[in-house]
Amino acid sequence: MSDALQGQAAHAIVAKADIQYRWRVYVFFILVFGYGLWSLRDGFIIWPRENAQWQAMIARGERPPQSPHNDAGLLINQVLGIVLPAVSLPAFAWLMYRSRGAYRLADDMLYVPGHPPVPLEAIQSLDKSLWERKGIAIAEYELVGGRKGTITLRDMVYSRRETDMIVRRVEEHLDPAAAPPQTPAST
Repeated sequence: MSDALQGQAAHAIVAKADIQYRWRVYVFFILVFGYGLWSLRDGFIIWPRENAQWQAMIARGERPPQSPHNDAGLLINQVLGIVLPAVSLPAFAWLMYRSRGAYRLADDMLYVPGHPPVPLEAIQSLDKSLWERKGIAIAEYELVGGRKGTITLRDMVYSRRETDMIVRRVEEHLDPAAAPPQTPAST
């Protein structure tokens, strides 16, 4: 690799998808989808079978081990068994899609999945009203051809340290006076 390419790579800030975020999404999906399957099984197979067995015991004059499952419980399990798997699959796909790729800032060019490369000069504003509480910063940009857009940077979805560095760099570019003073390097 040439010295110029090594210098560019050294100055690039790359925020990859956060492993903790992805594990939370996996666990959420497994819990919701699994509970939906369990409810599906109980609402359509197990509980109706138990009710039939217990009704037969009652008809023979025997005492069932417990009272039959009521219709509301059956209906709730049937609805949850259909709705939870149907909702969890698209939610899982959307949450994983949201964390695809990486944020990258290199040579004053911001690369964010789903957006064209955006030069820092094209960024017009940075909304950090949700930054302290939720780690969300929204940058509005206008490219040379007049194309406008907004980029949402989330430090929960992508690695926090690097996302924070990118947001700080964008903020410094928009307001150089807000940048911390640089101390000269000693030789």
